Amino acid sequence: MKDEVPDKVKETLKDIGMTPQQAGWNCHGTYVLLHKALEKVAVYKNIVFDEPKVLENNSEKKIASLLVVGKMGDKSEWSIGEASPSNNKNSYPYAMAEKRAKDRVILKLVGLHGDVYAEDEADAFKEARPSDIKGGTIDSGIKEEDKKTDPPKEKSIDIKDVKSGKVESIPLKEGVAIIKQVFLSFMPEDSIEDLRGFKNSNAEALKTLKELDAMAFGEVSTAFLARADKIKTNELGE
Repeated sequence: MKDEVPDKVKETLKDIGMTPQQAGWNCHGTYVLLHKALEKVAVYKNIVFDEPKVLENNSEKKIASLLVVGKMGDKSEWSIGEASPSNNKNSYPYAMAEKRAKDRVILKLVGLHGDVYAEDEADAFKEARPSDIKGGTIDSGIKEEDKKTDPPKEKSIDIKDVKSGKVESIPLKEGVAIIKQVFLSFMPEDSIEDLRGFKNSNAEALKTLKELDAMAFGEVSTAFLARADKIKTNELGE
């Protein structure tokens, strides 16, 4: 029984136009869903996320912990995403923590939590992923028979490490997540002047984010407005 895909999972995947074979795989009796499939579910179900709350932040030790709240209509759920060397081989803990938290919230909101897992929950899931489920044709929409001999190269961007100054080329999607998380994590909260100065000094990065991912840029812009309102409210309270 456990190695079968739950009926509710099949129904949810049908809504987004994916089959269980496209969207995930069986990992020793547990059905595992691709992060990409869960993102599509979130869009289809009109799930929106509040600004994440940073619970733990240690870039040197590659530790990140985020609290994420998601809403689907009148329903609201929250979850914590954590990444550290003990549970994550990825070089970008903030992006991984965000993925884990959001995936858990999505599963809770659509009623699949406990029946299936997201691929980023554990490295063991990724290691057991079949070779024909890597993203490629699923993410791009290219049919198997239309694939070229050489798969298309994944787009990347250059990210400069704040401390070392070293520039590293990383996958586009992870780069966007990093830029966005930097804004959300280090946005000043003491005064409007500080907030405005932070935004102006990072104008180039904000412009890059807007060009790469309009949705991520929208989340950051909304966060700036929310932070400004919070500062104003605190000032009035004083």
